[in-house]
Amino acid sequence: MKEFEIIINEAKKGMGFVPNSLYGMGKKPNILGSFAMLMANVQGFSATQTSAWTGLKLMFKNLKWTLKAKRESHLEVPTYLKNLIAHVASNAAGCRYCQAHTAHTAHRNGVAVEKLQHIWEFETSDLFSEKERAALRFALAAGSTPNQVTPAHHADLKKHFSEQQIVEVVATIAIFGFLNRWNDSMATQLEEEPLNFAQQHLSKNWEAGKHISSGQ
Repeated sequence: MKEFEIIINEAKKGMGFVPNSLYGMGKKPNILGSFAMLMANVQGFSATQTSAWTGLKLMFKNLKWTLKAKRESHLEVPTYLKNLIAHVASNAAGCRYCQAHTAHTAHRNGVAVEKLQHIWEFETSDLFSEKERAALRFALAAGSTPNQVTPAHHADLKKHFSEQQIVEVVATIAIFGFLNRWNDSMATQLEEEPLNFAQQHLSKNWEAGKHISSGQ
C-alpha cells in the first residue's frame, strides 16, 4: 500500500490506526483518493491535521489515479448499470429525489422506459440479465436499513464482477447513501426534467412528495 502512503499516514495521524475500509477502497485508487479528499473537506483540515502541502500532494495523486481509471474505463461496471443500482438503492433508502434523478439518467444512458417500469420485477423479468439481477439484488439489500447484505450476496456478485468492479458497485450505493441523506433531509426541490420523467414513467411506484413545490 505504499502508493497510498499519504492517505494511510493521514489516517494514522487523525485516528491512531488505519481503518480496514481504506484497504478495500484501495482496489480502486481513484475512489479511495476521492473519498479521502471528501472526508478532509467535510471534517475540516484542522480536524484531520492535514497540511495544505499534504492536501495538494493528495490532489495530484488523485488526479493521476483518475486519469488511470479513465484509461481503463472499459473494465468498469457500465454506467447504465450504475444508474440502475443507484435507483434501486435510493428506493430502498426512501429518497424520491434520487429515484427521479437515477431513472432519468439511466434512460439518458440507454435504458428503455419499459425496463425502468419493470425494475421491481428484476428477479423474474426477461428484461434483466443474471449479472444485472446480482447487482440489483445487492443494491436493494445494501440500501435497506438495517443493512441486509449477506455473504450470499457477495458470492453472487463474484460470479459476474471483478474485485475492482465490486468496489465500484459498493461505492455507487455508498455515494448515493450520501445523496439520499442530503436530499431527503434538505427536501431538495426536483428539477423540471427528472420530475416530468418520473411523473410520466414511474407513477406506479413513485411520488414527488416534499421534493415538489406547490407551484409545480
